[in-house]
Amino acid sequence: MKAMQNNRSTFRKTIVLILLVISGILTLEGQDTISLFECRQSAMDNHPFNEQKDLYLLSKDLKTRNNSLNWYPSLDLNGKYTWQNEVVQIPFPVSVPGFETPEMPHYNYKLTLDVQQTIYDGGITRMGKELEESRYEVNRQQVEVSLNQLKEQVNGIYFYILVLQEQEKTLNLKLDVITERIRVMESALRNETILASDLSVLKAESLKVNQQLAEITISRKSALAILENLTSIELPAEPVLVLPVTQTDLAAEALRPEQQLFDLQVKNLEATIKLTERQRYPKAFVFGQFGYGNPALDFFRDEFRGYYIVGAGLHWNVWDWSKTSRIKQDLAVQQELIKTRKEAFNQNLNTQSEEKIAEILKYQEAIGRDSEILELRKEITLASASKLENGVITPVEYIAVLNAETEARLLLDLHRIQLEQSKINYLTTKGII
Repeated sequence: MKAMQNNRSTFRKTIVLILLVISGILTLEGQDTISLFECRQSAMDNHPFNEQKDLYLLSKDLKTRNNSLNWYPSLDLNGKYTWQNEVVQIPFPVSVPGFETPEMPHYNYKLTLDVQQTIYDGGITRMGKELEESRYEVNRQQVEVSLNQLKEQVNGIYFYILVLQEQEKTLNLKLDVITERIRVMESALRNETILASDLSVLKAESLKVNQQLAEITISRKSALAILENLTSIELPAEPVLVLPVTQTDLAAEALRPEQQLFDLQVKNLEATIKLTERQRYPKAFVFGQFGYGNPALDFFRDEFRGYYIVGAGLHWNVWDWSKTSRIKQDLAVQQELIKTRKEAFNQNLNTQSEEKIAEILKYQEAIGRDSEILELRKEITLASASKLENGVITPVEYIAVLNAETEARLLLDLHRIQLEQSKINYLTTKGII
């Protein structure tokens, strides 16, 4: 007979458990859920830094177009008027019948159109375009580095809200247990089998739990406001944050955007070195001058006349006292400095990764112990509830046992969240996600 009652009790508990699971699933489906990666992506997509990418691209295009103009002919319109106190004179008399010694005018009116066309620039234009492209890549990657830092901010606030969310669930569960105990104790008080003070202990604990829930609600609303500001997501009134579950490869290679930035900075300096070298290459050009003035090319003809001059030119800085060489050496030193910064970054990254791995292993081990402790605490609480109903223990003793179970449950939930947070932080540190 007793066995049949135990079976029926077990059957009822199973039915209740199934109904609770189904109810929880339906409740979760009816609520607005949000994921960590949804928050992170939205934070990066909606951050003002994204506008910098378009601005850097526009700046690069404008500078590249200006570089292309080096191959266009230059047109300069010049005009001037001069007067000089002395002019060229023949220093000896010329006695030729019918010939008068010409006199050069003291004034000069001139209006010219000067045209110059580069035919060889030593590769400066091409190197300049490559340098602008390299600068754009550096600036764009710098934006990616800044945006990547948002991930850690979102991670922190998201998991903080998750902890509050789980604490709220656990405290609500504790409140339900206390409420049930109060109902049973009120019945016992009516039957005059307990004292009113015993019931007051449970009611006081109920008020304490409600106070804790109110504090959590305030903290959660504040944290959700921060998350909404970071992500630009209009969150629902009661959002449910989903605990991310990830697979972690503890031997994964790092893919941080800072590493790519260091490489691009070295590449940018290499382009600057090439452009510096090209500055000393010879340049060839053709030119023409079309003018109108008085006097024109013939200084002895005092009249306005048109004229033109055409030709070709060459410019070559043969010796610059090793100035270009020292500039290249300085740029090479800057490249080495960037490489050392990259090495230091990688070393620090490896240290952080090892710390994150240690955290993962620590929480994995802690969860196993927490689960065992919680099962034992649940058994103790169940036995204490029976003792309380039978008057074997006082409500104060029961509350102590219930608090121990609640703390065990909170610790298990906390370690579960911290484990997933450690995995996410590890993958974020490595630049994998």
